[in-house]
Amino acid sequence: MAKKTKIIKVKEKTAKKKAVKNSKSIKLRKSGKKARQMLKPKKRVVKKFKKKVVKKPVKKIIKKTIKKPVKKRARKIVRKPAKRKAKKQASKPRVFVGKDPLDQLFESQVKVKLLKFFFRNAEDVFEQKEIFKHLRSNVILLRQEMNKLEKTGIIKQKKAFLSFENKKGDIKKIQKTVFYLNPEIEFINELKNLILKSVISSKEDLLNDVKKIGAIKLFVLNGIFTNNNNSVADMLIVGSKINQRKLNNFIKDLEAEVGKELNCAVLTLKEFDYRYDMYDRFVRDLISDKGEILIQRVRLW
Repeated sequence: MAKKTKIIKVKEKTAKKKAVKNSKSIKLRKSGKKARQMLKPKKRVVKKFKKKVVKKPVKKIIKKTIKKPVKKRARKIVRKPAKRKAKKQASKPRVFVGKDPLDQLFESQVKVKLLKFFFRNAEDVFEQKEIFKHLRSNVILLRQEMNKLEKTGIIKQKKAFLSFENKKGDIKKIQKTVFYLNPEIEFINELKNLILKSVISSKEDLLNDVKKIGAIKLFVLNGIFTNNNNSVADMLIVGSKINQRKLNNFIKDLEAEVGKELNCAVLTLKEFDYRYDMYDRFVRDLISDKGEILIQRVRLW
C-alpha cells in the first residue's frame, strides 16, 4: 500500500510539473505574440472613393452604301473658240420724247418742262434742288438739259442770299447758287409765246388720269389752261369716292408739266348742287363760256 501511495504522489508531482511547464509555455507564447504585434508596423487604412461613372453617348453607326461606279461613255469635247468680251459701256439715261410737237421739236420732254418752268417764273430765282422737286423727272436728265440750256445762254446761275426760317422761328440768310432765266437772250418773246402756247401735251392722257382719281361727274379747265388770267381757279373737279393720295399726285404731275402751281377746286356732288342752285359766283364763273368742260355727267343751266 505504501508503494502505491508513493507512486501516486510521484505521478501527482510529475503532473503538477507538466501543468506548470504548460502554463509557462502558454504565457511565453502569448507574450511573444504581443511583442511581435508591437514590432510589426501598422497598416494604413486607405479610404476608397467611388468613381462617378459618366455614360458616353452611343454613336449610331450608319452603314454607308457604296455605289458602284457606273461606266459612262466618253464624249468628244469640241472646243469652241473663245469669244472676246466686249467692254461694258456706261448706260446713258433714255431721253423720252412725248406726243407734243414741242417735245418732238426740242427732242426732249424734260427740256420743254424746264423751259416752261423758267418762262412761267421769269422773275424768280430757284435752287437746283427746288427745280428737281417741282419738275418730278429724272435728276440725271434734268442736270444734262440744264447744262445745255446754260451753255446756250437761256438760263444763268449766280450766288445769292436766301432767307431760311429755323425751328426756333429765327430767319437767317444763307448764300446759295441759284438759277434764273436770262432776260437778255435774243427772240425771248417769240420763244416764250411758242413754248407757253401748248399747256398740255395730250388731253386724252389727262382724262385717263382724272378718271383714276374716283367717280368724276364734272371736270372743267380754266385759268392757265385757257389763257384766262382773271379766273379764280385753274381746275374744277366734282365727284365722289375721290382718293386723296391719287388726287395729290395728279395735281403735282400736272404742275410739273405746266411749270407753275395750280389752283384746283374739288367739290362733292352735294356741295356742287347746293352752290349751283344758290347761284354761287365762284362755281358759275368757272363754268362760264371761257371754261373748257372735258367731263359732264351733271345737268347744267
